[in-house]
Amino acid sequence: MGLRRPIWLLLAACGGLGSLPALAGGWHQSISLPITLEYDTNPNLATTNETELWRARVAPAYNLTGTYGVDEFKAGFGLMIERPSNKAISSDRQDPNLSLGWRRLTETGEFGLAAKYDKASTRSSALEETGIVVRDGTRTTKSLLGNWRSAISERSSLAADVQRTAVAYDSGTLTGYNNLSAGITYSHAWSARAEPFLRVSASRYEPDSALVSSSNHYTAMGGLKFKASENLEWTAQAGMSRVSARTSDTGWLGSFTMRYLGARSEYSLDIGRSVAPSGEGGFVEADQVKGSWVYAVGALTRAGLDASVRKSRGTAPNTMQQVGAWIGHELSPLWSSRLYYLHKQRRQEGQSAASGNVLGLTLVFTHPDF
Repeated sequence: MGLRRPIWLLLAACGGLGSLPALAGGWHQSISLPITLEYDTNPNLATTNETELWRARVAPAYNLTGTYGVDEFKAGFGLMIERPSNKAISSDRQDPNLSLGWRRLTETGEFGLAAKYDKASTRSSALEETGIVVRDGTRTTKSLLGNWRSAISERSSLAADVQRTAVAYDSGTLTGYNNLSAGITYSHAWSARAEPFLRVSASRYEPDSALVSSSNHYTAMGGLKFKASENLEWTAQAGMSRVSARTSDTGWLGSFTMRYLGARSEYSLDIGRSVAPSGEGGFVEADQVKGSWVYAVGALTRAGLDASVRKSRGTAPNTMQQVGAWIGHELSPLWSSRLYYLHKQRRQEGQSAASGNVLGLTLVFTHPDF
């Protein structure tokens, strides 16, 4: 049955809430409709015989949030419709996504459930997550998450989470898998600004193919959340990691994230090493540096720069670099636009570098509450 039964039970529970008379005044709904036209000089990131294409994309989304006493319910539905100019390179796409969630507040904390379902391009998702280039198809992801948090003293709290994720591919060389993960986090507020924490977690990777071995991933991390001022906050963490299927692959993990919010500028930085389940056949380690800058040109106009470098150590070790710039303008209270440019470059060990450029324009209709 996998995730099918828990997801349908959550769907039925959320669907039945409409009969509660007190909910009507607590529901809020929003819609958005981004419409994009995009030009890509090398969608396959090929090292030779580069082929360009145009894409038209429409992605309507609907979100619903409701409250009933100490309970909060959320539901969201979206559909990504894409039409490329060259069907030999990229197929037409109609990718749905669905999310459902429930959260209950308690005297000392909260607990809840969340379920998600989505379909996406295999080529785009693989390139984003591990930097590998594969033949395009569809990746289907289903997940169910349970979480709990409670204060155990005036300054300390304990949190736990369990998540089951199932990933399937309809074509290509990637391997579908099920991943079950669980973690416990202890945090202590030293002061209003500093909050150290400890986290231990474990994951179990079960591939769909008999040619790929199952494996376990264990981590133990310690870190500190620090609010230096009203404008600046950062989080640093580090610890040890071990993958059971590779006894020699015991090493460190860590990250540093920072965000600064000024009067007109906003900066963010994310540096770290992570290990995550992958369609390559097990857990994949990656190092990443990512930064962004956003500037308010005027009351209705914002501009930004984004840059990232990711080094993946999977079955096809590679380095992926991206640099982008954008400018957005609020046309009216419900309409906005964004013009963007992205340069991407990928280098795989033993191969020449491949690069491409993306230029796009997006119009977005958003109604935040109706």
